[in-house]
This record gives sequence, C-alpha cells and structure tokens, in this order.
Amino acid sequence: MTAVNTPFDPAPAGAGPTHLVLENASGRRSLWPAWRSVPAGWSVGSGPATYEECVGRLAPRSGSAGATVRR
Repeated sequence: MTAVNTPFDPAPAGAGPTHLVLENASGRRSLWPAWRSVPAGWSVGSGPATYEECVGRLAPRSGSAGATVRR
C-alpha cells in the first residue's frame, strides 16, 4: 500500500519552509501549505516555516478552545 501525500503532510527532510499557520478573526488557527492562497477570512499568523515548527505553533494557548487543522 502506498501512502497518499496531501499538501498538509510533512515535507521531505531539508525541504525548508513549506507551511503557514493561519488565524481567523475569532482566533482559530490552522495549518496551511505555503504555496496555496490564503482563504478569505484568514490571515498569516506565522510562517512560512517547516511543518514541524508550524505544528508546534498550533499547540493550544492557555484559555483557548484549541487549534483547528483545516483540510
């Protein structure tokens, strides 16, 4: 069985900055591929950075409802 890669999967080692962390007006955050257009209602909260760095930035903040990974 072959794994299917999506734009939200980690990039190969050494690929450099490949993802963004987006944020909307209500403070929700989302992992997003850097090469895709930012959807309406969202803005870049951080990045571009590596997948691992962006996932680390999605850790819930104190007092928040947590992060959302939008696919």
